[in-house]
Amino acid sequence: MSLFKKIILGLLLCSFLGYLEWGKESEYILNIEYGLLLSINESPEVFLQPFILVPLSGQILLLVSLFLTKPKFSIVLLASTGIALLYILLLYIGLLVWNPKMSLLALPFLAFYISLIVNRKRFIFEKEK
Repeated sequence: MSLFKKIILGLLLCSFLGYLEWGKESEYILNIEYGLLLSINESPEVFLQPFILVPLSGQILLLVSLFLTKPKFSIVLLASTGIALLYILLLYIGLLVWNPKMSLLALPFLAFYISLIVNRKRFIFEKEK
């Protein structure tokens, strides 16, 4: 497995690790998405919310890219940027209200995202060979 595929896999797996806490409620991103997918028939309009639609479509694009033999870097970057917007917001909120669990669980995804950006030239030139 190439480094590019490993980063895609890491981005996809870490995109489920986010943690939200509001008031007395708290939940992981994986649990929230699972609940939303179960209730798709009851309220499909929920998926039109930008903070649900953008990261979820990013996860779908990452999943598709993972199974392609030569995934396009631009698609992976677009998908991971959509998810990164949510995780940057989670990190910001976690730091703002001093919630270490919320902040720390945003860092793995952001680390993979930064490694994707740092190695972008390598991945782009690998495709041309």
